[in-house]
Amino acid sequence: MSLCARLLFLLTLVSLTSGTAFAELPRGVVEAAQRTVLSSELSGLVASLPKREGDSFSKGETLAQIGCALYEAERQKVAIRLRQAERVLDNKQRLSNLDAVGTLEVNLADLAVQEKAAELEIARLNTDRCLVKAPFDGRVVKQHISEYQSVQPQQKLLEVVGQQLEARIIIPATWLTWLENGEKVVFSVEETGTMVEGQVVRIGAAVDPVSHTLPVWTRLSSDNGDLRPGMSGTARFPGRPGEESQ
Repeated sequence: MSLCARLLFLLTLVSLTSGTAFAELPRGVVEAAQRTVLSSELSGLVASLPKREGDSFSKGETLAQIGCALYEAERQKVAIRLRQAERVLDNKQRLSNLDAVGTLEVNLADLAVQEKAAELEIARLNTDRCLVKAPFDGRVVKQHISEYQSVQPQQKLLEVVGQQLEARIIIPATWLTWLENGEKVVFSVEETGTMVEGQVVRIGAAVDPVSHTLPVWTRLSSDNGDLRPGMSGTARFPGRPGEESQ
């Protein structure tokens, strides 16, 4: 690298790390605090998809339903076997009171009841898995399957994001001398032209050795319903030393 090229590189690096323009307007991207892909826990036919891409939902709401006729029939069969085992145990206990059977037979009958009760719990869990519930309040980002499609365990169903949004903002490492969690932030969203208030909730654990910057995450106010993950903008920190004089 020539001497001129090296000087140009150093000047560019200095302007990025300590320049006034960067310090005044650090940039950020809106991210969802919660984001996950919901998968099927069993095989079956997709009976319904009440929510589509872009739809909002509440925690605990059904987002997908897998056909459960086979699992429901299995649950009913196990429930009948449990009642049979309970009657056998009741009969053994009555006979034991008359000294007609030994303690071993009563204990075996009792173990049979416990076994059937455990099988019934497994069957109940399988039927519960037929309903895919929302883990948090949010929106559907992407739909990986369609109604009446056969799915297998671990197959992707829906990608969802939570309603709580954060801004991932890149700041100069020198700001660590005053920046703390709870610091107030005003985030200007380019796509909507709106300004959203927030506060710093996390500070990056490592500094980039080239740019001498690091990310901070700001929890944004949930009052603005126009915000979406992926939007970008600039951030102002009212509590930054010298901010009021600029």
